Amino acid sequence: MNFQILGLHSELMRPDVIQEIGEKYISGLEANTGIQMEWVQSPDEFREDSVPVIFIQTGGTEGIFLEQFDKMPKPAILLTHGEMNSLAASLEILSYLQQRGLKGEVIHGESDYVRDRLINLQKIREARHKLSGAKLGVIGQPSDWLIASQVKKTYAVEKLGCEIIDIPITELIELAQKDYTFNEPLVEELMQKPFPADEMEKALNIYGALCELKDRYQLNGLTVRCFDLLGTLHSTACIGLALLNAQGVPCACEGDVPALISMMILQYLLGEPGFMVNPSRINVNDNSMVVAHCTLPLNMGGDYTLKTHFESGIGVAVDGHLPEQTGLMFKVDPGLERYFLSEVQIIANLSEANLCRTQIEIKLKEDVRYFLNEPCANHHIIALKDDLSLVMGFMGSLI
Repeated sequence: MNFQILGLHSELMRPDVIQEIGEKYISGLEANTGIQMEWVQSPDEFREDSVPVIFIQTGGTEGIFLEQFDKMPKPAILLTHGEMNSLAASLEILSYLQQRGLKGEVIHGESDYVRDRLINLQKIREARHKLSGAKLGVIGQPSDWLIASQVKKTYAVEKLGCEIIDIPITELIELAQKDYTFNEPLVEELMQKPFPADEMEKALNIYGALCELKDRYQLNGLTVRCFDLLGTLHSTACIGLALLNAQGVPCACEGDVPALISMMILQYLLGEPGFMVNPSRINVNDNSMVVAHCTLPLNMGGDYTLKTHFESGIGVAVDGHLPEQTGLMFKVDPGLERYFLSEVQIIANLSEANLCRTQIEIKLKEDVRYFLNEPCANHHIIALKDDLSLVMGFMGSLI
């Protein structure tokens, strides 16, 4: 996704000087970012598959901006080079936008800051573009205990542009009774793990059924009411979700749509999957907590073993080990109106009998009492990349 640059300048300035300074500045940005930048003559030329930038080249451009206000992209990215009163004009324009409840930002400063901010804006725009038109499958309704994790379909459409598709759980159950074969490295790796062959076959048939539904409905992500599979298929979706997440298809447990949306945002921004967790134990004194779940993207951690699903004692679940490093924790609320974001340090992998199979202890940068006072429901997402500014920037464009 490239940048398109619309230059605005005062007629009082010499055109040759404006052109020379402007082209030199944009050429420097191209060299510094490695991103192609295309000049346009009017806002009508901005494309959906580009990042539109309004280059305020001189002072006295506020009126020119207003003349084209209705066609200007919003949020408005206002780029300045710090000469010819371009910054002063940008601040006036930004204040005008904010007085009308509109979003915008002035990109100005040292070359490294401008470079990093533009690259982040490109990633944010790409993520928004992928979410717009994305199809999210909800296989079965959200689990009965997710009483605070319902997302209205209109919210997803209005705020993200994505579509929520309800799929009867019976479709998954019917498909999972077929036998599937796979020629995939991750599946071959799974088959080398010691575990009863008949249980592995049932788990992989659920994976095959999930893949078939993904293709049938052209899904970009999915969540499944997985506990309904315990009594009908005598297995779980843990392996299927672990495999799909590892392939870059965000998948959440228990029909949790806010968790799925959170996972999709992280996948599209960071290019890596997230680990959906239950908060299990909190230590307020040292700002740490234990989180756990029975599935984990198979490419996210290091070594892993296979165990039964914790609550039921059946099926195939993942007991994974994550690297002890810095990452982040993230979650959007069901109304898509607020979010939680914190840097975390993974300090230990645990193996306790009374928790879900993959268990980690983490230390948070934000106050852990958030969970006790105003949580965005239960499930939260752990990612191994710690680019908080990128996630924060994305959410700032959304909320």
